[in-house]
Amino acid sequence: MRTHMCGELNESHIGTTISVCGWVGRRREHGEKLAFVDLRDHSGIIQCVVDNDVDVRSEYVVRITGVVRARPEGTINATLSTGKVEVGECVVEVLNSAEPPPFPVDQRADDVDESVRLKYRYLDIRRERMQKNLRVRAKVNSAIRAAMEENGFLEVETPLLMPSTPEGAREFLVPSRKEHGSFFALPQSPQLWKQLLMVSGVDRYYQIAKCLRDEDLRADRQYEFMQLDAEMSFVSQDDVLEFIGRAVVAAAKAVTGEAPPTIERITWRDAMERFGIDKPDLRFGMELVELTPLFSSTEFKAFAGAECIKGIRVDAATYPEAAAYGRNKLDALTDRAKKIGAKGLVWMKVGADSAVESPVAKFLSDAERIALVS
Repeated sequence: MRTHMCGELNESHIGTTISVCGWVGRRREHGEKLAFVDLRDHSGIIQCVVDNDVDVRSEYVVRITGVVRARPEGTINATLSTGKVEVGECVVEVLNSAEPPPFPVDQRADDVDESVRLKYRYLDIRRERMQKNLRVRAKVNSAIRAAMEENGFLEVETPLLMPSTPEGAREFLVPSRKEHGSFFALPQSPQLWKQLLMVSGVDRYYQIAKCLRDEDLRADRQYEFMQLDAEMSFVSQDDVLEFIGRAVVAAAKAVTGEAPPTIERITWRDAMERFGIDKPDLRFGMELVELTPLFSSTEFKAFAGAECIKGIRVDAATYPEAAAYGRNKLDALTDRAKKIGAKGLVWMKVGADSAVESPVAKFLSDAERIALVS
């Protein structure tokens, strides 16, 4: 039905008769006789010049046959990969008409209520952002598979219906049709199966596994999710880190086109000391500063009873906007810290003359203020 994808047309196709299929993204009238139709498929958008009497509207599914030509001077669209060409002398075949969509099928839908987008998911997925997400996911899965198999891992699809096994979350249960009163459980992870595979001599197993857990929803955890699951025999901790690290690097390279730097290895204690979390983002430059010795003899009660005191230095040269925060914004940070579980937050602002501005400055000794600034 088609000779080309919409997004692949460029100046090398000028003079070529082509056929493209897709959805009408937008129609714009151009005088009494002509109209511009932006035709969209997953690869991109191409502008087609059609007769004004052709009845095509937003989200109509059409096939357009015409001749690729250069856009007139002054009408080039630099934001599109196809922005230097258009399709003229068009013959339009309507494959399917469409009712007006409930929301714009473009980036404006990001502001639409999520429940509406989910109700019309087939429309939401037509959008460039959603298409990109699916294709990025496919690239990641493909890169992981290639990396794991290159290192001798065997992909095995383990069963979804299994006996109930105690793990960290509640299970989803499926009633048995033949054995009344009995139930299958959906796997929280393939843990049981991969251990059986190791005992069976498979040696190295992996799977991009679907896991299901009946637990409270969070931003990073739904009822069902996918994970890279792996198991290997006769290896050390360093071997495990090396093999999984290769898969992570391969996945990142598949998406960005560039290999990331070598994955840094740090201990749990080092992560907690430097970042206060066991899964730190190393791109975050403001590491925790150890202040416990500085306030070891303090008379400030909030610090005197603390086993550990750490701070974050916000350097004005590196973070000028944050360093320029006024009292209102700093107090707002204190409120936010309390909302996410902290007992409080102390901020101290050092001026050009090394003077310390803070609600608690009056409780600090001169020696503590000098040590803090230095």
